[in-house]
Amino acid sequence: MKEKFSKSSAISSVICALTLFLSYELAPDNPEGTIVIMLQVLFFTSIITGILSLIFSIMAHKRKESGFLKNIAPLILIMILLIIALSIAGIIVSFM
Repeated sequence: MKEKFSKSSAISSVICALTLFLSYELAPDNPEGTIVIMLQVLFFTSIITGILSLIFSIMAHKRKESGFLKNIAPLILIMILLIIALSIAGIIVSFM
């Protein structure tokens, strides 16, 4: 049975985006106690699943799998990086 890496890539990239969004959405101004651990788990889970989604996407391209799912992971990760870059630019502009 041939394993489909494109489906794993798409699922892990969606998990990456959701956990990254949740880690920023749930964070209070001054996190204390167990919320800090929960935020760290969410943040590092997003990093790990993002790396895994890129690995699965590369493996899907090497196996020449058909379909568009293998291209979703890089697109989602590029959008996440673009949002982070725009957020940093907004912070820099607000200090001027």
